[in-house]
Amino acid sequence: MKAEGTESMEKIILKTEELFMRYGIKSITMDEVARHCNMSKKTIYQYFPDKDTLVKSIMEKHMAEDVCQVGLLLGLGLSALEEVLMISEFMKKNILQIHPSVLFDLKKYHSAAYEVFENHRDSHFIKVVSENLEKGISEGVYRQGIDVRLFSRLRIIEVEALFDRNIFHESEWDILRVQLFFIDHFVRGLVTSKGLKQWETISENLFKEIR
Repeated sequence: MKAEGTESMEKIILKTEELFMRYGIKSITMDEVARHCNMSKKTIYQYFPDKDTLVKSIMEKHMAEDVCQVGLLLGLGLSALEEVLMISEFMKKNILQIHPSVLFDLKKYHSAAYEVFENHRDSHFIKVVSENLEKGISEGVYRQGIDVRLFSRLRIIEVEALFDRNIFHESEWDILRVQLFFIDHFVRGLVTSKGLKQWETISENLFKEIR
């Protein structure tokens, strides 16, 4: 059984994450956090001395869950292109739940939490993309001689651009459609003729709205 303090802390993290995902980070005050958690603000501050600490804790939780869920997908023994498809489905669900301003708010107002995101990006995300590229080359579905390091970082640029409101503001762009376009475009820049045939077959349903 969990200690009462641990349960309260987890409740605050979970309920506040709901608010941030729905409305963004900057717009949510600690008063609103307290109301949403059905706790006093004094109780919230017993566990999190300021909003920065709370945001960082939420980011750590979110990144740990991401590692776990992606790890489960990668453990299914799928081909390289099947992995891309499954991770695309996973990202699609995430994007539908995340307010478009979250990454912008992290970068501008919560540097410690943004550093958690950067560490996750540089250690986990790049590793996942790089290993997928190597697998695809060995399977003959990605072209021999592609620059794995460069393509891995290109994928990072695409993901971060998606949440840059100066480039893709949610009032003008369908963010989910943009992400699907990025993934499809990325894969088409990698594949052999064999890979292209596979990709168009397995990804038809997910990507039909952008083709």
